[in-house]
Formats: sequence, structure tokens, C-alpha cells
Amino acid sequence: MKLLATLAEHNAWANAKIFEAAAAISTEALGGDVDGYDSVIGILRHLVQVEHSFFELANGRQTSRLGDANLGTLRELCAGIDVRYVQYARTLESKDANVQRFLVPWFGFEITRAEGVLQPLTHSHKHRADVSMLLPRLGGNGVEMDLIQWLAEARSQQR
Repeated sequence: MKLLATLAEHNAWANAKIFEAAAAISTEALGGDVDGYDSVIGILRHLVQVEHSFFELANGRQTSRLGDANLGTLRELCAGIDVRYVQYARTLESKDANVQRFLVPWFGFEITRAEGVLQPLTHSHKHRADVSMLLPRLGGNGVEMDLIQWLAEARSQQR
């Protein structure tokens, strides 16, 4: 499914960008609450947990808690999950993606395999935006992660 693969590829790029930007912030600052939000590290843990959980469920496996990983470990876990999402989306057949379903236990209903890609990747987009907004408050820089920026970067490297 070409569009899902495009979304998964963009997601991997954007996750790498946000983790790179977060790495410029001290561990202490990443762990502190920021203006009514959870900590940046807490948001990133949640992002990685959701991507991991949906991937496992979509592939018929039980999900597990990732725990209180530090930024470096989260970055590595996320990169690995993102590689698997890209491969999964590239090989997902349309007939399977829109018919085969799996249960999301915490919501109590089934979703299609296509929805099982869309949900975690769009969810990650929301939380990357949260982190990007919070990083300047911690002395870092926000990150531009729009699809068009990824396309421009990828196409400039092809020349």
C-alpha cells in the first residue's frame, strides 16, 4: 500500500528528527514536567510504546510494556520499530489491509490492518508536535517535520 508506506517512511524520518533534537537537552530537563504537559521523555516513551503496541497487535502478538527506557534506548527502539513499519506497509496487500482486523484491547473493538498503521503513525505525529513545541521551553529547538520537508530533503539527495 503505497500511501501507507509513504506515511511510514515519513514517520521514521520525523521520529529521527525529534529524537535528534531531544538529545540536545539535558536528561534532567527532559524528565521534568513542562507547563502542564508530561515530561518530554514521558511523551517520547508513550510515542514509542504506542507504535510498538499497535505493530505487535497487528501481527497477532501480545504487546508488552517497554518500561522506563532512557532517551538513547528509546531512540534505538523507535528506529527499529519504524524500520519494521516501513517494511510492513510496503508489503501489506490492499485486500488484507482493508478486510483483516485485529482487536485493540484497551479500546474494546477491532480495527483493520490499514487502520492499525494509520493510528500509531498519526498518533506519533501529534506527540512529535507536542515535543517540538516543548523543546524551546527547555533551551532547545523546535523541529520542522512536515511531509513536504521530508520530500524536499529526499529529492535533493537523489540529485
